[in-house]
This record gives sequence, structure tokens and C-alpha cells, in this order.
Amino acid sequence: MNEYDVIIHMNEPRYWALLLGSFACGLALIRRFQRLEGNVLERALKQMGWVLIALQVAYQIYMVVDPGFHWTVHRCLPFHFCGINIWLVALNCFWRNRTVYLFTAFMGTIGGFHAILTPQLTVGDAWPILLHYYINHGALIFVPIVMTQRFKMRFPKWGWIYAYFIAAGASTIMAGINHALNVWVPGEALANYMYMTEPPKADNPFVFRDLAWPWYVFPLHAAMILHLLILNPLYRWRFPAFGPQAKADAEGQASTPKLSLFQ
Repeated sequence: MNEYDVIIHMNEPRYWALLLGSFACGLALIRRFQRLEGNVLERALKQMGWVLIALQVAYQIYMVVDPGFHWTVHRCLPFHFCGINIWLVALNCFWRNRTVYLFTAFMGTIGGFHAILTPQLTVGDAWPILLHYYINHGALIFVPIVMTQRFKMRFPKWGWIYAYFIAAGASTIMAGINHALNVWVPGEALANYMYMTEPPKADNPFVFRDLAWPWYVFPLHAAMILHLLILNPLYRWRFPAFGPQAKADAEGQASTPKLSLFQ
């Protein structure tokens, strides 16, 4: 039977092996796409999208068919931020939608980074689940960088504010979904998607487990805003905002002044 909420600590050898492996593979992905051009580049992006979709489907099939695993609606649906984001990242390899890029580049990067640094596996740590966890969260960090570098995706003005309100709205809705599942579909595990029922158990400095719901959510919101403010200039320093001027820049017609780091 699968164990819930497995924490991988820094004193475990697998913590460092998986962390370093994730970043090494992510950097290799970036370098691969830097070497591609034209139709080959376009095909590679779609191939990456298909691989990510296949990984999500295979993950669900594994949880259903493995006799040693108990699939439950309370834990196995892709309703965490990272679970939603990996589907959006995969589909955006085909859509190339700037709004989807905005959300995944902000929230996917933040979630992927913390998930790798302070891992909490909500449905156990069997090897298929462990590999899926690290591939997913590595992709959340590095695929948006590829989209930015090679496919001219950019943050809009004040995009970090849009991303925050989308995330805040989604998490509020998810609190209601968790409550409905826990009341109307009782099970052995507590529905805790987006950690809107109880705080994460991972050793993360932004998690205050002594606070009851909903008070522990407020430090998480403050941490989200802090991360958005840090991530926004990191992208701004390297890439301009999209828009008419950025489009001209992409076509080699003009250079584009960068937006303020807070916009």
C-alpha cells in the first residue's frame, strides 16, 4: 500500500542525487534547444509536449493498475499547482499561448523550485512516482526558459500581478473542492490539493505548521508575492516584455527597451 506525504530529507543520498540530476537534465535540455533551428526546433517542441503528456497519462495508468498502489480521488488527481501546471506546460508546447506561458513561467517555476528543494511526495516514493515527481518539477523550471529563449515568449507589463490573482483564485476554489471531497467522499486520505486543507509537511521556511487553517495560508501568499517579485526581474534582466516593440525586435527591426523590473 502506498504511503502518503513522504518527505525526502537533505541527509538522504537520494536527495542530492535527484536534485543534481534534475538540474543537470534541465541544463542539457536548454543546450539541446539552443542548437536547433527552423522546422527542427518546431518539431522538437512538439515532441517534448507529447513526451510530457505521455508521462502524465502513464503515471495515472500506473497508479490504477499497480496492485500495490491504492488510487484515491483525494490524492491522485493532478489538482496541485504543479499538477495543473505540468499539463499547461505540455499543452503550451502546441498552443504557444502567452497567457498560459505567463502562468506557467511564474507559478510553475516557483512550485518546481521548492518541490525539488523541499520534496514532499503526496502518494508515496515508489521509483515510478519518484522519477515522475522529479521529471515533472524539473520540466516546470526549465521548459519556460526554453520557451523564453527560443520561442520569444515574454512577460507582459504587470504580469506578475495577473499571475498572483489567478493563483489566489484557483487556490480559493480548490479549498472548496477539498472540503467537498472530504465531506461527501470520505476516504483513508485527506484531500489536500494545493495544500488548502492543511499545511505542507516539508521542511520549508515559508510553511508555518503551528498555524491552523486558514491562517497558515497567509504566509504562503506573502511568500508567493515575494517569489513573483524576485522572478520577474530575473526574466526582465534577460528578456524584454512582449508587445509591438518586442515583436519588431524579434523580427530584427528594432531594439526594445526593457520594462521596469517591477512591472
